[in-house]
Amino acid sequence: MNILNFFIEIYLKLKQYKLAFLFLFLFWFGGFLTFLIIEPDYNLWEIFLFSWTVRSPEPAGDFGNLYSLLWPILLEVIVFGFIIGELLEKFNPIITSRILASHKRNHTVIIGHHHLSERIIEYCVKNNEPFCLIEDNEELVEDLINAGYPIVIGDPTEPTNLTFANIKRAKEVFINVGDFRVAIICTEKIRKMNPECQIYVRAFEDHVQVYLKQAFNAFSFSTSKWAMKGIQKWTTGKTGNVIVIGRDSLTHRIAYHLSQQPGREVFLFDDEHDGIEFEVNEQLHIINEFVCFLSDLRTHMNLKEVTQIFICWKRESEFDELLYLTSKLNLRYPQIEVFVRVFDEELIDLVKNYNAKTFSTSKNAFKMLQKEVTSDSAIVPRQND
Repeated sequence: MNILNFFIEIYLKLKQYKLAFLFLFLFWFGGFLTFLIIEPDYNLWEIFLFSWTVRSPEPAGDFGNLYSLLWPILLEVIVFGFIIGELLEKFNPIITSRILASHKRNHTVIIGHHHLSERIIEYCVKNNEPFCLIEDNEELVEDLINAGYPIVIGDPTEPTNLTFANIKRAKEVFINVGDFRVAIICTEKIRKMNPECQIYVRAFEDHVQVYLKQAFNAFSFSTSKWAMKGIQKWTTGKTGNVIVIGRDSLTHRIAYHLSQQPGREVFLFDDEHDGIEFEVNEQLHIINEFVCFLSDLRTHMNLKEVTQIFICWKRESEFDELLYLTSKLNLRYPQIEVFVRVFDEELIDLVKNYNAKTFSTSKNAFKMLQKEVTSDSAIVPRQND
């Protein structure tokens, strides 16, 4: 990949300097023709050497002296300036990554840099499977770009960006965006460009999943549905009130599921949404606040009546608050079962120090997705997994 990057970078710089090199060539060619006319006593080889200022005619004359003065200057500024000043500088990694993506064939295209996308990319890298990623937020993929991976920065619904990802030659596409509108538009445009490739779409709503299957023959899945299969084991047969903290569809699924269990009240803390996708009942209390202290929780309920707490934050910036709240719950209310969603495997031990159970929706979703892909997929399970 590094060799390919090198040649791509040279190509980009040559393209950038094409006018300068064209001017240099025309200047040389003009000098060659002029020497050919004004120095008829010399043969072509000698004229060629004059044009490169390797030799000078005797006597040189005004034109010969002027040419021998200007040619080395142009040669130094354009040629040596290009080699030394440009090839040794840091090239534009975004353009290089985009060109790398456009050269992929029979590859995997991932749309949206989600936690599940990270696992797909890691698996492709581990098994030397060709892939490229489309993401409109440059900051999220800065490390991948600097590492030399094929990344297309831009709106995935734009045909130009899909073309840069060489969708026509892709064997499969994973769409991991949170906006179902974007997912539908991407699926439609991808299917027009590539009628044969496998398309896997993360979609929460059941009616969206049905539409994607019927209209575009796309396999759609819900990571929150898959995660609930494991969470249901932790909640079956339990009693007492429950606290659920988070913002996404999994958080809402947990809250709704638990609110349907007899004799349990559920307090959902979601600071971004006033409601959820499910029918709200009297057992479910939605609180539009951000909580990170025990005092925030005590304002709304008696923590002695709470038996389970699910903390489903997923922003890296909130891990400190998550760890603080978990530690305080373990210290003051050790009888409460605490369940924490963790995306970074290296942080699991820190959470377990406070007797909290951890779960990863992306890890579980990746394993479930591996069961659904075709045999030629880049993420199909290997024997050594």
